[in-house]
Amino acid sequence: MSLDIGFHVHSQDAAERHGTFNEEMSSVEFLRSVHRMESLPYDVTVYGLDDFLRAADEPLEACDYVHGIFRDHVNFLLTENPRVQFVVEDIEYWDEPILRNKGDEIPLKRVFHGIQQEGAGWYYSNINVQS
Repeated sequence: MSLDIGFHVHSQDAAERHGTFNEEMSSVEFLRSVHRMESLPYDVTVYGLDDFLRAADEPLEACDYVHGIFRDHVNFLLTENPRVQFVVEDIEYWDEPILRNKGDEIPLKRVFHGIQQEGAGWYYSNINVQS
């Protein structure tokens, strides 16, 4: 699997096609490690971001919370330079990549402002989520 440094959001189908990394973390474990500025694996597959966002009482506020962690710790993330693969269920693309939540939409651009489609079910954002 050839991925650039940064954040990659893969549907389950895309992850099956392209493979996953040996190192795995839950979304909560990954966010906690970033927040605490603990060493990160260079290559890591993160599961559960979609569940974390969908389970929140206010999914858009949860998106802002995750975005804030990445934004506030951008220098740490740039120093670590990880390749992070988030595997999510049921990602859709209309005008932008979204997760469905009981008929509502959770826009991934709310977490990763510069997210772009790289392939079928595969989206990429650089580490500086502001750009």
